Amino acid sequence: MKKRMVLGVSVLLALSVTLVWLAQGRTDPIFKDEYDEKAKSSRYTSSWAWPEKDSVSHRGGEGSGVSTSPSGYVYYLHRGDGSYANEELITTPTITVFDPNTNEIVDEFGDNLFQSPHGIEVDSQNNIWVTDIMLNKVFKLDERGQVIATFGEDYRFGTETSLRIRNELPNFPVPMNDYTFARPTDVTVMDDGSFVVADGYRNHRIVKFSSDGDMQWEVDAYGSADGEFNLPHGIAHDQSGRIYVADRNNARVQVFDQQGQHLDTWNDKEIGRPYGIDVGPDGNIYVVDGGDYLDGERETPKSQIVVLSPQGEVIERFGSWGDEVGQLRIPHALALQQDGAIFVAELLNERIQKFEIAE
Repeated sequence: MKKRMVLGVSVLLALSVTLVWLAQGRTDPIFKDEYDEKAKSSRYTSSWAWPEKDSVSHRGGEGSGVSTSPSGYVYYLHRGDGSYANEELITTPTITVFDPNTNEIVDEFGDNLFQSPHGIEVDSQNNIWVTDIMLNKVFKLDERGQVIATFGEDYRFGTETSLRIRNELPNFPVPMNDYTFARPTDVTVMDDGSFVVADGYRNHRIVKFSSDGDMQWEVDAYGSADGEFNLPHGIAHDQSGRIYVADRNNARVQVFDQQGQHLDTWNDKEIGRPYGIDVGPDGNIYVVDGGDYLDGERETPKSQIVVLSPQGEVIERFGSWGDEVGQLRIPHALALQQDGAIFVAELLNERIQKFEIAE
């Protein structure tokens, strides 16, 4: 009897130690000090881009992504009749292509293709890249929406369950290889066709692939130190190949070189909580601050557009919480045209707005 008791105590002790180890390293979202909201910009005027306000032909859903294209069109990614973490394929179009000069729809597609589309980019060849956080894939489409390629291996038996456990116990082992995504959030595509994926809600990494899908490098570290991530949410690159990551739960932007080496971290409180990021034709970095609403801060919600210098200094902030023109409710992504106009996709307002430089 005594031996059994000793054995039982030993087993319980071992289990307790194992659980403590598995739970170590959990990083909670960072909340910053309050900053003064700046509602108006001296440089930009805003307008409702799509869909038209109170339109009976409204076919959009949660505004998840936006990209401008070399052909001059704007590609707006939304969730149609679905929602975040949708369990079934969305049966309505999820990509709306429109002319930014007239706001007329040029094309719509993406129905019966995605479950929960999240990020979009149109590359220099007018190919369309979309991440899906439920299918755990990166899709490459032609400019009419036909699938050219998909990236991301299918889950093995037990992978999904293991990932759910790892959400609570960060050190829990998960049977995955480098080509398996875990809710990828965004993608940025280089001129040579190589691409970098923000892999995102569960993997906390960025990973670069060749144009053929061969892995070249990854930065895979969970935490809040330089070079670590807690939800890399948006990603972009500039002409020199520097990579900018909206590290959402760490409430900062991180900068990496073409080989994945960490260069800088920008965490000024006025940057807020970056959701989406893009590089402008002027070389400045543009960020949408989605605020803390989805992290439980509902009393004083904020949403802003933030303009940063190439060194990470805040040049300008504008926008305020609301559903009127010029206001924002969880801006999720943004994209810039060559003339400096900004297009912003909003989750809660289910729309895309245009902010153009006033003459």
